Amino acid sequence: HSITTMASSMSSSLCFRRSSFGAGHVRLAPSSSSASVRPSAAPPRQVTTENNVRIRFARHGRKFSPFYRVVVIDSRARREGRPIQYLGWYNPMKKQTSLNAPAIKEWISKGAQPSESVARLLAKASIIELGEFGTYAG
Repeated sequence: HSITTMASSMSSSLCFRRSSFGAGHVRLAPSSSSASVRPSAAPPRQVTTENNVRIRFARHGRKFSPFYRVVVIDSRARREGRPIQYLGWYNPMKKQTSLNAPAIKEWISKGAQPSESVARLLAKASIIELGEFGTYAG
């Protein structure tokens, strides 16, 4: 009984509102009546974030038999996340590789940073040059 009373008292000040979380996600937010009671609210703050795009490996294959795809992906995404573009592949078991050099150079010119292992692979393929300490100098 106390739960329903508490829920009914909460429902007067809170309502469910659909937001941009995606399909099926609902956020509990103050209703419009309680928003008008609030004193002057500060204007919404503009947050600007720069997405860091990386060129890195996405692991495929089975256990003890790795196979990597060279992908362009947001740096915050997980290793097997959805890439922006596939740029090639690398098979370390057979030491074979296939790379789309023009697309890789285009992404690097746009500001994409290769990971250390991808930078070494690209240097072996003569697509980029490594810096003094064996890392990509940009």
